[in-house]
Amino acid sequence: MNWKRKQNDENKSARRSEEITDIVDRMPMTFGRWVAIAVVLFAAMIALFGWLIKYPETVTGQIQINSSNASVKLVTNASGNIHLMNYKAQDEVAAGSYIAVIDNSAVTEDVQKIAGLIRSFNPIEELHPGMQSKFPDKVSLGDLDLKYYSFLSALKTSCDYLKDNVFEKQKASLLDDIRWKKNLLDESEKLLIIIRQKLDISQKWFDKYASLNKNEIVTYEYEVDQSANVYLSSKQDEENLKKEIVSDRMQIEDDQNHLNQLTVEQKEKERQNRLDLLSTYHDLRDNLKLWEQKYVLKAPFEGKVEFLKFLVENQFVQAGDELFGIIPEENTIFGQVLLPAAGAGKVKLGSRVIVKLDNYPYTEFGSIEGVVSSISLLAQPKKTEQSVVETYLLKVDLPKGLTTNYGETLDFRYEIGGTADIVVKERRLIERLFDNLKYRTK
Repeated sequence: MNWKRKQNDENKSARRSEEITDIVDRMPMTFGRWVAIAVVLFAAMIALFGWLIKYPETVTGQIQINSSNASVKLVTNASGNIHLMNYKAQDEVAAGSYIAVIDNSAVTEDVQKIAGLIRSFNPIEELHPGMQSKFPDKVSLGDLDLKYYSFLSALKTSCDYLKDNVFEKQKASLLDDIRWKKNLLDESEKLLIIIRQKLDISQKWFDKYASLNKNEIVTYEYEVDQSANVYLSSKQDEENLKKEIVSDRMQIEDDQNHLNQLTVEQKEKERQNRLDLLSTYHDLRDNLKLWEQKYVLKAPFEGKVEFLKFLVENQFVQAGDELFGIIPEENTIFGQVLLPAAGAGKVKLGSRVIVKLDNYPYTEFGSIEGVVSSISLLAQPKKTEQSVVETYLLKVDLPKGLTTNYGETLDFRYEIGGTADIVVKERRLIERLFDNLKYRTK
């Protein structure tokens, strides 16, 4: 029985093989050719598109959009009631404009007036008599009163010194006295020459009479006495004139010493006045700056003011509150990228950057194109939730601004975040398909 069953199975298998062979032999040849052609075309299209399609190799980092002139937030440095200066949101402000003032003991207008005068005042080059008239005598500067009036006192002292010119007048008087005494001295020296000549003549006659024989001349003694008297008188005149000349010279020397002393005192007085004026000037200027830093919210540059809180007049604010922002008028927009060290070596200057901003979804608004313009030479550590990552700082120029590849122009906001895909190499799709094979064969 088993033998018969086995023989029946073999006969069935033989019949099935013959049927399949018959079907294969009877398959149409045209269909086979079309299938082969389709397979070849499909493979060729895959190869063609794999060659034509480029899929860039990128390195990704975090980016922030900023501008060449960054916006500034104004923070209060003192607590108190705030006084607003009639500015509204997005009003234009000039550099140095007061936007708000915290309540204090000084009158703001007086402080502004004195600050303007101090800025335009040069205590060395512009000092002249009457300069103090530019500065008011009555102001209310609160804590700055002492500093201001010390400066005003030093300024008035310097101006009065220049006006009175005491030392110069004394020096001019001494110089006149010295010139007059020198003229007298010259006259006395000339007179001394005449007296000496007279003395020589009287001495000659005295010697002549003294040499005669007294027995031969009746008036001998009288003549001798007369000649001696004339000689002694001339001698006395000579001595008196010499003493007068010495006295004149001593007086001239005293006047010269006094003149030199006045010159030294004048320089010392001028130096002291200058030091007093400079010290009080710089002290007042520094304290004005400290007053502004403490109580004033001031625009550091020209731009537009933005309110960061809802504020009303006399509202109490705390020190450290951010109340206003100043947005510069003209800006060059660029990106700042923190790029992880892994793969950073592939990035070069001029590499293309594809920027996708968080505030504007990529699928709806598109991406922004940029170019790497600078790469830091040193890596900076950045803490993450898991570890510390070494990063490089890159600057990205945006030639088209915030216009996306969809033609959308995005509104600028400071410090908008996003991702930056830096294209390090334009690779073909077929190259990527064979990357693993190339890696395994090396």
